[in-house]
Formats: sequence, structure tokens, C-alpha cells
Amino acid sequence: MKLTDYIVSFLEKKGIYDFFGYQGTMIAHFVDSVERNPGTHNHSCYNEQGAAFAACGYAQAKDACACAYATSGPGAVNLLSGVADAYFDSLPVVFLTGQLNTYEYSGIQGLRQQGFQEIDIVSMAKPVTKYCVQIREPEDIVKELNKAYHIANTGRKGPVLIDLPMNIQRSEVENPIYDMEFEEEHIDEELADKTAFSIAEALRQAKRPLIMMGHGVDSRESQSALLNFAEKYQIPVVTSVLAKSVVPYDHPMNFGCIGGAYGHRYANMIANVKSDLLLCFGISLCTRQIGVKVHEFAKEAKIIRVDIDPYNLQRDIHEGGVNEEKFCVTTEAVISRLKKEVFVVDEGRKDWVVVCNEIKNNLQAVDDATPERYPNKMIEKLSESLADTSAVAVDVGQHMVWSYQSFKNHKGQSLLFSGGHGAMGYALPAAIGAHYATGKPVACICGDGAFQMNIQELQWVKRENIPVKMIVMNNGALGMIRHLQRDYFDCLFAGTTDGCGFSSCDFKKVAEGYGIQGERVWCDEVAEKAPEFLAGEGPKLLEVTMEHGTFAYPKTCLGEPIHNQQPYAPKEVYERLLAL
Repeated sequence: MKLTDYIVSFLEKKGIYDFFGYQGTMIAHFVDSVERNPGTHNHSCYNEQGAAFAACGYAQAKDACACAYATSGPGAVNLLSGVADAYFDSLPVVFLTGQLNTYEYSGIQGLRQQGFQEIDIVSMAKPVTKYCVQIREPEDIVKELNKAYHIANTGRKGPVLIDLPMNIQRSEVENPIYDMEFEEEHIDEELADKTAFSIAEALRQAKRPLIMMGHGVDSRESQSALLNFAEKYQIPVVTSVLAKSVVPYDHPMNFGCIGGAYGHRYANMIANVKSDLLLCFGISLCTRQIGVKVHEFAKEAKIIRVDIDPYNLQRDIHEGGVNEEKFCVTTEAVISRLKKEVFVVDEGRKDWVVVCNEIKNNLQAVDDATPERYPNKMIEKLSESLADTSAVAVDVGQHMVWSYQSFKNHKGQSLLFSGGHGAMGYALPAAIGAHYATGKPVACICGDGAFQMNIQELQWVKRENIPVKMIVMNNGALGMIRHLQRDYFDCLFAGTTDGCGFSSCDFKKVAEGYGIQGERVWCDEVAEKAPEFLAGEGPKLLEVTMEHGTFAYPKTCLGEPIHNQQPYAPKEVYERLLAL
């Protein structure tokens, strides 16, 4: 069997039917195998970064492994931003790169390049992959492919990369194996028991417990079980941004997203100063979530952390780890044991939920009264028009903040973000990948700067008639940086506004140039005009025109605790809520 045929059939047997990439000489054998396999589909992007982000969107939306490929040299390098995205956001993606023939290597150390479009992609990708290898002998592919797939999909999931010299691709596989056994990481039963016991004891003593849920919760089944546990025992839930869509917006235990800079006011207050017990599942508690003054976070609360990544647990939140417990074990193992426990939901626990709702309602009212937050109200209206989409990919910029603060996600609707890597240009190709993952209509929300990073993928959308609703929020600026420049650089808007090194195009005309229906509306027309335009089948692009000087609020000012954000809440409201 031809080696590339084996790779394709292997991945098909693992449930991967859609392959994202761009054709090239050094990957041509693999692409040919994808095309010839009746059960698989090749989807060609227009820049390899688009293919990589599409694979990330696919993995996020389906909670399953994806695959992207590229030819050697610049093609492989163009994948790297998507590789990094998968690494930081724990997405299982198999990346395949073409390479020059093994017999073309000279073996001379220090020689910059031995063949056309050659590059040592393995060395470049190692820091942002779980496993990375070049195949030097045809017989090695069976072990290495099985191994790479296993690594990508176990423990803290993440990307792997296999570099395939051209002569290796066209070789034969003598003994194809599809289910090679590896030593499984067995659940430490004793540790799981200990973790559950510690949480149970803490819950019985706590008056104001809070579950903090992150993207690191190990499966959708675990997420659902954790949410059911919270609902049954009346425990409020705060999520990371990446885990926002785990909890529907109208769930009674949903109290927003934590954020050191731009989190929900009420989530920050509840977590940082009101709770006496934080049960943290698969959430990193990085500075982006809890602020740069890490040791100041939730000083009065006991913290119990459950995470499958031991490195995350090496960081102390409380100085010296005081009143903090850490367990490297799966959420699934812990919740399955906690479900056997019985906790009394007394009036105190019910009162705590009432307190959380009062904090939420009052601080939400503060934000609703802030004129600068008109984009949030627009996002809220847009979410109603996008309710029938299976996934909404959100790009990086102010619109990302507005979206995770105000998008009303329904049950089963995924919100996809480039969380750790924060890659502009992510959303459009991620939405494309999400469509192939779900088989349903999708959407993306982008800024004018972010959309121009991978605007060429509009041709992909048109060519395959992908049902994606594209929202481009056009303020003619890089708003997030412009806000920073206003506060710290005396309003010198270098590279962020029209006339200072940045400008935007007519997105409606661009869409029409690609044969896609486009429309432009002013921000205050969204509620009236967006529903009708976005209705119906097929791809559509809605350009929303906004003023240049947009802002993302609430925002934590440097040096302030994360529950005291700008624009500041009225003193009487702030102090009354702190006293509850």
C-alpha cells in the first residue's frame, strides 16, 4: 500500500474525513491520496495559515481531532501560527508537511539550505507541538503515525506534526497497522478519591462556593456533568473565555467570564472578593484571567484546583500556596465520585445565589448605562440573528471582548476563540472548519483589521458555498491598540487609524467581488436590518460601520483589583455590593 494512502486511510478510520491545506510539489502525493479516497474530502485554502486555522476551528467545534497539510518551505512555515494556536488552546490537530527527498540531503552541518524550499520545520515546530518528527524510513510511518495520533488525543490535548520527505510519501507500507496499543495513563484511583473527598469536605463547610470552569475540562461529557452538579447543588459558575459556550447564557448558574482586564464585572467581583471557596476545574488562573497581581486574587477564599496539566499546577495563586490544594487528575474522575455524595442545599446556599444575582443585575445595569458600550448592545442583537448557527468564530480585537461579554450563546452553540495565541485572522477560516465539523451553518465575527488578515479565504467560501454569516465590525481602526495609545502614548495613533498607517476597505464591495452577497449598515441599524439580511441560506457578509473611537469596557486599570473596573461603578452601588 502506498504510504500516503496509508496515512489517509488511518486518519479516516479515526473519524477524520475533511483535510485542509494547499497543494504543492512536496505534498502532492498526500493530496492525491486524499482525492482518490472515496471517503475523504480535500478542502483547499488560499494561504496555509487559513488551512491551519480551519483545522483548529474544526477541532474546537467537533471536540475531535483534525488534520491540515502544507508543502515544504514557505507552505510549512505558513502553518505555524495555526500550530501555535492549537498548542496553546489544547486542540488535537495532526499537521502534515511535505519535505524534499531524503537523498537530497548533504549531511553538512551548518549548511543553510540544501534544496529548493527546504526548511527544518521540525525544529521550528517543536516548541509549539506535543510531538514532532520527520519520517526518514518508510517502515517508520506506522509507529510514528500511531504514536503521534495517540499523543495528540490523550492527556492535555494538542497538535503534532509529521514531516514527510517526498520519496517517503511515494514509498510502500508493508504492514499497515491502525490500532497500535500504547500504555494508557491510568486514573490514579487513590488521588481521584482524595480529590473528591477534599472537595466534598470543603463544600460542606463553605457558605459561598463557586465553580470556575476552564477549557481544560477534559471532555464535553465532563463539562455537562460539572454543570449538572452545579445546578443540582446551587453552586454559581464562572468560566474562562474559552469555556464560555459550555454554559448557555440563560443558565441560572451562569455568572459570566472571569477576566483580569475585560471580564464581566460581576464575575470578577464574585470570584475575587465574595466567594469563600473556589473549585477550579481545568482553568489556568493565568494573569489574563485573574490579573497581574496574582497573589492578591481571592485572598479570603480556599482554592481547590483540578487540572490534567501538571505544569499549570506548579504556579501558586496564594503566596506560598496557603489555603490552596492542587490535584493533577481528570475532571471526569472527580465528578463521577462527587455524584455519589449528597450535599444539603440549605437556605444559606440559596441566599448565596441570590447575592450573586444581585451583584450580576446591579453591575450589569452599570454597564448597560455606559454610552461607550453601544457595541455590546449591537452584539447582543446580532446574537439573536445568529441563534440558528452551530458555531460562531470570533476574531481578536475589541470585538472579541464585546462578544464574550455580550453574545447570548444558546445551548449547543459553540463560541470559538483564539485564546492563548490570540491570532488575528483566525475567525473566518475557523468558521469554515467549524462548518465541516458540524455540517451546519456557522458565523464569524471580525474586526476590519482582523478580517483583512485572511480575506482571501472568501474565495474558499464562495467556491464551496459554505453557509457562513460573516460580520465585519468596521471602525476604521485597530481599536484595542488605539485605546492603549490614547491612555499611554498621548494619542499618537501610530499604525492604528486612517492617516496614521492603517486603513480599511469597502468590505461590501470586496464580498461582491468574490460573488458573495454583501450589505453595509450603521451600528444603530443592526437591530432593524440585520435579521432580514442574515436570514436564508448561503454565505453573506454584513459590514457594520462604527465610529473610529470605540472602546472596550469595563476595563481594569493598571494596579486596580480586577473587581474595580473602569468606568467605575457608582460608589454607593460598589460599596453596597461589597457589603452583601
